[in-house]
Amino acid sequence: MSKRQIPKAFFEPLEDIRASDLLDNEPLLDMIKKETPSAIEEAFKAKKTFATLFEINGLDLYLDLPKHYWVPALEACIRFMIEKEDFESCVHLRNLVEEIQKPIKKITKNKRNGTVAERDTDSN
Repeated sequence: MSKRQIPKAFFEPLEDIRASDLLDNEPLLDMIKKETPSAIEEAFKAKKTFATLFEINGLDLYLDLPKHYWVPALEACIRFMIEKEDFESCVHLRNLVEEIQKPIKKITKNKRNGTVAERDTDSN
């Protein structure tokens, strides 16, 4: 997978924008539906704790999605794909959700002095 080009969203005027304005913005919602899965997949593979959805007004301000929201966001994207009858994308996103939800394994290593060291690692 090649590095994703982070899209830019432009808001005018930025200082007067409200959340309700964003929810009524159909092009923005379409961009979020399109970019969320690829942003999460890229962040997951890079072992990041957030996924960058887009840059705001080219100002080096980014809309980031923290890791604990990835599964609910992907499940919302799956519902959207079902509505569009894009079942192939649904399968891909379901597999990604399962990868994200895999438990973290503990690796133990006995040190020479008899103590045990533990560290977390991803399951893949």
